[in-house]
Amino acid sequence: MTTEDAKRDGADTERAAEKAVGGVRLVENLVARVPGFVDAYECHVFNEPRVLPHLFFWDVVQDTVASYLGEGGPEGPDWWQVLTFLEEETQRCAPGGIEVIVTSFLNDLPYPGEAGYGIEAHLGPALKNRYLQLRPWYSAKDSGLTGEPLA
Repeated sequence: MTTEDAKRDGADTERAAEKAVGGVRLVENLVARVPGFVDAYECHVFNEPRVLPHLFFWDVVQDTVASYLGEGGPEGPDWWQVLTFLEEETQRCAPGGIEVIVTSFLNDLPYPGEAGYGIEAHLGPALKNRYLQLRPWYSAKDSGLTGEPLA
């Protein structure tokens, strides 16, 4: 291994650590901002050796879509709060956080024909831009929604 290889490996390790911290920070900030995720977070940290942002965001997607469909309980998260928070975080584009948002939130939103399809019409501009990179065939007009909150 050359000195250059060692430097590159060190820089890669540092970037990976920064991204890991950013993903955990995203989860913690989401839970602080949207109290409906407190129970899911407590269950997650009880069952996992540490906060695993991508895994936790599976619950975020499921609970957010349930709220959008009106199926969430009163203690659950409010879908509009979640989208507002994620829009702000997407605009910040923090390392680690943005990867979680794109990979484990936007990529897991419902497809046409699935329950909850239509929530994507309510994404803010930064989220919508990322969403269109994942699903370039999507058009907000297809869903028939205006982008305004349902409630």
